[in-house]
Amino acid sequence: MSVEGLRVLVPMKPLASAKMRLAPEVDDMTRQGITLFMLDRVVRAAADAFGAAACRVVGGDALVEEAALEAGAEWTPEQGHDLNSSLALAMMRAWKEGAKAALVVAGDLPMASAADLRAVVEASGGLTRPVGVMAVADGGTNALLWPRDARFPPGFGERSFSRHQAAAAAAGAPLSSVTAAGLAFDLDTAADLEYAVGAAPGFRDAAAAWTRRVQRWRAAHPERAPWETHGDD
Repeated sequence: MSVEGLRVLVPMKPLASAKMRLAPEVDDMTRQGITLFMLDRVVRAAADAFGAAACRVVGGDALVEEAALEAGAEWTPEQGHDLNSSLALAMMRAWKEGAKAALVVAGDLPMASAADLRAVVEASGGLTRPVGVMAVADGGTNALLWPRDARFPPGFGERSFSRHQAAAAAAGAPLSSVTAAGLAFDLDTAADLEYAVGAAPGFRDAAAAWTRRVQRWRAAHPERAPWETHGDD
């Protein structure tokens, strides 16, 4: 499904600060491996749905950059002072490049599929209407499509879906909610991890493979953190 004018944006933190709610029960290498596995899952779902050239990962570190590029996406460092300002700048860049809509998708969705992402786009009326998917656990926003002329800012975080709805309505562009099961579940806690291991096919093996990737990277670069290098290896 090629959608002309669509840009998919996937925001990411540096691995050292990603998924910290897992930290009390999951060691750092495993936590970072799980984070990279989920990013890879989301980016490849977007590539399958719309073509890899449509996808850009925003933020992260050297390992995030490697994972994004290997999956066929573009990568750009965070330009703002936080998640939402960085996304706003990434959206402005997409508009300057001629995009008709930006679809922001969380990078921590272990069950994301191309079909889920297509469902969001199909509900947008040809990229003309805002469409979103609410996180079932905390009312956050796991995916949101902004048409170019939708004048409301990104405001991601807990319970953000209702805030996005209110902001969109105030801007005269009502936000539609779509059911996409693979986008509704995001992984934040140890209980989420336990559920994902049992419910997401191949989760355990894929996360273990990415954990080994983190271990190899750190063994090869013992003197520096991944956020200190970008594309120099």
